[in-house]
Amino acid sequence: MHATPIRTRMLVASLAALALVLTAAPAGATQASDPEDVSGKLDLKQITATKADATAPLHITIVTYDNWKKAVLSDSGHNRVFVLFNTDSDSKAEYVGEIYESGGNLVMVITGSGSAFEPLKVRHPNGHTLKTVVPGSAPPNPDGNVRVAVKSRYVDAADCATACKDRAPNGGWLTVP
Repeated sequence: MHATPIRTRMLVASLAALALVLTAAPAGATQASDPEDVSGKLDLKQITATKADATAPLHITIVTYDNWKKAVLSDSGHNRVFVLFNTDSDSKAEYVGEIYESGGNLVMVITGSGSAFEPLKVRHPNGHTLKTVVPGSAPPNPDGNVRVAVKSRYVDAADCATACKDRAPNGGWLTVP
């Protein structure tokens, strides 16, 4: 029995859709979507945090609704993206990663618990995405679970004169196994 061209196309389309679903979020990924609810270029749309296992690096992806150039996060300006790290499961962040442009590159500098760490590289692969990696077993990424959230602050005379702020998730934390 031979498959008809229509059945063959349907099978190929079904397999392609299944592959897309299976590769959309890596194993161990935790994701939060945020509504389009803040004016300005740094309105958060989605954050994804991934750890392959308890001691693995923590991969963080931040997506905004609008496109913007990395100069928006100039180190001399007020615009920022912050990654909050809750390492002890209380309601407060023990570490805060501040993302900004420095010397033409985007970096994240993590401070907290009386420590400051070397800047981490941040990629801006398209106009609305930030990606960074926190090494495994680092204080902001301890062995086991870590809880994360992201905040943004955008200041612009036209839309956000007093600063437009967003948080994802709006309340609570993403727990990354």
